[in-house]
Amino acid sequence: MYLDKITLSFIQPCTTDSLRIRIKAITSRNISDLFPFLNTYLKSGIYNKKANTFTFNKGPKIIIMYPEAINVSKLLNETDAFETLDYIKELINNVDEKRNEIEPSEEMRKLPSPLEVYTYLPKLNCGKCQESTCLAFATKLIKNETKPRRCLHLYEKGNENNKDKIETICLMLGNDI
Repeated sequence: MYLDKITLSFIQPCTTDSLRIRIKAITSRNISDLFPFLNTYLKSGIYNKKANTFTFNKGPKIIIMYPEAINVSKLLNETDAFETLDYIKELINNVDEKRNEIEPSEEMRKLPSPLEVYTYLPKLNCGKCQESTCLAFATKLIKNETKPRRCLHLYEKGNENNKDKIETICLMLGNDI
C-alpha cells in the first residue's frame, strides 16, 4: 500500500461558505511523486509543478494536495471530512497501483472561466434555470452547482453545437450532465 493513512489535523468553518467546514490533514508519506500520474488520471485536476501541488474538485469540495498534506474545503461536517479523506487515500493508492498503465503528465491545465462558458449560452437571461442571468448560470456550471439541462433554451433545435460544447466542458471538469 502506497499511502497507509491520512491524519486529520485541523477543522474550522469554511471561509467561502459559512454552512460548511474546511480541514487540513497530514499524509503518512510524501505523495508528490504521484502528482503527474494524478494529473493524467483526473482530467479535471490541476497539477502545478512549480508550487508542487495537485488540486481538484469532488462535487463542491475543493481538494488541494501538497507533498505531505491535504486541504479540503466546503465539507458538510466531520463525517463528510472523514469520508472524503478515505476517498482521497483510496484514490492515491489506486493511482499508485495503476502507475505502470498511466502516462504521467506535467501539463498545467487551464480551467474554463465562467465567461468562456457564457459564450456558449443563449444569453437570454430568462431565469428559467432559476438563475438571474446566464453568467450566473455559467458560474454555477463551472462549480458543479447546476446541470446544463437547467438551461431549457440550450436544448432547443439549432443549439446543438453549443449544447455539445457546454456538456464537454462539464465532463472535462468531472461534473455530471
